[in-house]
Amino acid sequence: VGQSVWLDTISRDMIAKGELRRLVALGVRGVTSNPDIFHKAITGSSIYDSQIDQLAKRGLTALEIYERLAVEDVRRAADLLLPLYKKTKRADGYVSLEVSPYLAHDAAGTVAEAKRLWQAVGRPNLMIKVPATKAGLQAIAELIAEGINVNVTLLFSIPNYRDVMEAYLEGLEARRASKQPLDTVHSVASFFVSRIDTLVDRLLASRLTNLPEFSPVKAEKWLGTAAVAAAKLAYQEFKSVFGSARFRKLSQAGANLQRPLWASTSTKNPLYPDTKYVGPLVGRHTVNTMPLVTLHAWLDHGIVVEDAVEADVEWAKSVAVGLEQVGISLDAVGAQLQEEGIAKFLQPFDKLLAAIEAKRQKALGVTRIQVETLPNARTVQESSQAATEALYIPRLWGKDTSLWTQDEKVARAIANRLGWLDVAAKMRPMVKDLTHFAAQVRRDGFRHVVLLGMGGSSLCPEVCAKTFGAAKDYPDLRILDNTDPAAVQAVRAAVSLPHTLFIAASKSGTTIETNVFYKYFRAELEKLGVSNAGNHFVAITDEGTPLVELARREKFRRVFINPSDIGGRFSALSLFGLVPMALIGMDLGLLLDRVLAFSRGAGNLVSAQLDSGVRLGIILGEAAKAKRDKMTLVLSPKLASLGDWIEQLVAESTGKCGKGILPVIGERLASVSMYQADRCFVSIALRGDKEEARVSALEKQGHPVVRIQLNDLYDLGIEFLRWEIATAICGSLLGINPFDEPNVTESKRNTSELLESYCKSGRLAYPQPHYKTNRLTLSFTGAARKIVGERISRPKDALRALALSAEEGDYLALLAFLHPTKRVESRLQALRFALRDSTHAATTLGYGPRYLHSTGQLHKGGPNTGIYFVFIANAFKDVEIPGEAYSFSVLSRAQALGDFRALEAHGRRAVLVNLGEDIEGGLAEFSKLLGVND
Repeated sequence: VGQSVWLDTISRDMIAKGELRRLVALGVRGVTSNPDIFHKAITGSSIYDSQIDQLAKRGLTALEIYERLAVEDVRRAADLLLPLYKKTKRADGYVSLEVSPYLAHDAAGTVAEAKRLWQAVGRPNLMIKVPATKAGLQAIAELIAEGINVNVTLLFSIPNYRDVMEAYLEGLEARRASKQPLDTVHSVASFFVSRIDTLVDRLLASRLTNLPEFSPVKAEKWLGTAAVAAAKLAYQEFKSVFGSARFRKLSQAGANLQRPLWASTSTKNPLYPDTKYVGPLVGRHTVNTMPLVTLHAWLDHGIVVEDAVEADVEWAKSVAVGLEQVGISLDAVGAQLQEEGIAKFLQPFDKLLAAIEAKRQKALGVTRIQVETLPNARTVQESSQAATEALYIPRLWGKDTSLWTQDEKVARAIANRLGWLDVAAKMRPMVKDLTHFAAQVRRDGFRHVVLLGMGGSSLCPEVCAKTFGAAKDYPDLRILDNTDPAAVQAVRAAVSLPHTLFIAASKSGTTIETNVFYKYFRAELEKLGVSNAGNHFVAITDEGTPLVELARREKFRRVFINPSDIGGRFSALSLFGLVPMALIGMDLGLLLDRVLAFSRGAGNLVSAQLDSGVRLGIILGEAAKAKRDKMTLVLSPKLASLGDWIEQLVAESTGKCGKGILPVIGERLASVSMYQADRCFVSIALRGDKEEARVSALEKQGHPVVRIQLNDLYDLGIEFLRWEIATAICGSLLGINPFDEPNVTESKRNTSELLESYCKSGRLAYPQPHYKTNRLTLSFTGAARKIVGERISRPKDALRALALSAEEGDYLALLAFLHPTKRVESRLQALRFALRDSTHAATTLGYGPRYLHSTGQLHKGGPNTGIYFVFIANAFKDVEIPGEAYSFSVLSRAQALGDFRALEAHGRRAVLVNLGEDIEGGLAEFSKLLGVND
């Protein structure tokens, strides 16, 4: 009868168990596949698992693994069908493999992928499936001209079918013009049938119930008629085009017909016969591809009527006219179905890659976000879909600055801040050198390492020092990022200077804290008569900075030049993180290999649903847009220090332009009633840790909860990259540049001006004191004074008025320019929790000058929702800075006053609290004044 029956499914089980061979013997003459078919095959059987495990351990991504699995199945099926292909002189015996549905609107990408798959399968009886989109049409013509067999898919309307046939003819003509044989290339045009009835019936039902102007009888007449009618009319178009003089010329040169292939021939409506889309479409030079259930039904009770597709053509035309009369255009229906069809293939493709990615990560021991509970789940879903359609992931890994800005100047700056995306790959070859360097440091008798740095240069090393500690026989690592003289003295007393290696870490090479710390410890070494003091110092910085010059002049042991296209807070996996890690004996190879496995998977995905970093960024971004901008971290005790690193990354990246996410770290969980609707909770735990019961309670009350589980401590490297990705994506969603820190320089500038004035006058300029007690001196910003009012004469009333002015969505920040001893930390935390419990507002605790490089940006550049308590104290014992006209005490005080000035300039509610010389006594009195005695 001139029609070939193909099978619309494929699986390794079917091939291995001989079912496909049996069906071929029964008359099946080809096989088609699509993402949904492969999703069902790969996720519905364990037969693929061992190969997925092997490929994962060889470093392949989820997409690469899918292709290996699909190519292997297609090859096996093609080999089985090859005798039929030869017997029918290339007319039948084909197996179809589809290009990525994400390329539906990318002509060049489609051509490239089709060529790659053609080469990978390496079988002459392969057909590459290409959608009939505008971009697909361009690709079809080019592929045919190249001699690649094409199965045109997602075809629903006659105008689109005409375009498909035109693309085929253009490809043949181009091939003839290049003097290539035409008889070796074949094509089918897959006209999707049943989906037309599904949509048209739905539209008719709507008219029957909702649009009384249409006659119900007239509308009901056309139910279940559109699909077959459209296919019959399409067949007439086929006869017209391939009966033309234009094609006859091509045919004489050896060209083959592009046969119509009836696809989507299973019956979706149970009220319709199960062979509804088979019998009426039997015709010469056609193909019908059927799923197994339809094929079995046809074999059981199908009735063949020769040339049935040619019958009732006038009826088919009347159906099209009748539908137009009730307001339904088959052309419009076809266009809608094509777009929906792309989405329908994307969903199973995403699910397929997600399933493979889960198996891949399980094989590699890589963790993902395990659970998310979100009241705004629909918004997150929509945002994820939008991010997928906007190709966020390929653009991120392609370092496309348009994710964040259209401004050329800003784009150039951002382009020089995206090196963190691939820094792990650049660092991996350096592991041997770093390990050797660390071994040499041990051999030279160093027992301590002290890192002198701020923000991004110090927080990652501190996380590693607190999380891993020093391996056996490796030096311990301390971080000095506090200019309080007591903090400097504490480090000096804790180490044996002759056995201490100092790391001067600064991206710019001009960080004031790093510079003065270096001067102090260099002088201390020289006081002890240590020869070659420079050998006790290592520098980590960018190329060409003043620190490079200093290090070479002062004969540092080593200078590590970091890639300059990485911002400080994104530098965890660069030399700023890896050098300290190596020195305490961490396994850098293991850490980086896990990161590379994670990034290799993430960088080759398209769907935002599948990439845990992108998804986390979308969750946090959408939560912030919904005013849940207090991201509260619930951390496993062993991972507690990770919070400080995340705090800087998120706060400094997002806190600008009046927007931002406030990370809340170290705030112990309270009862559900203590929390406002501005919270979003993120739980990060190690496998095997018992989750706090209060997390589940918060979840049940509707608070957003995200859970992340790490296999072990070495997954920390993955967390660094996951959060960097999340922060970058979150910045895009919030419409801000996450790679600058415009307000950090304000406090620095203020500090410089104060120090300059001090050097001239010998005194610092303090703000006007508004209240004094036996121990305390209080100075309020103008915004705070408006709340306190002029009439309040008692300091306790003023402080309580300020604290209780916190409204829904506000937060309270304790900012302490103090040495964080255990007793000071305990008192400040007690004060913090008391404020949280009395106001129900989020609270944070930061030590200066560290916080200036993290939440300090948010305080000035983010939303005006904070109330700030800035604590300073009179130094019990000062420490001089060699070569400077000011001491550490003066520097610390200038940094506090500089930040207070910046808060004043931005209209923030803040109070400067001088605790005097008795810090603990001052804190006790302050708590008493607030009425929150600990």
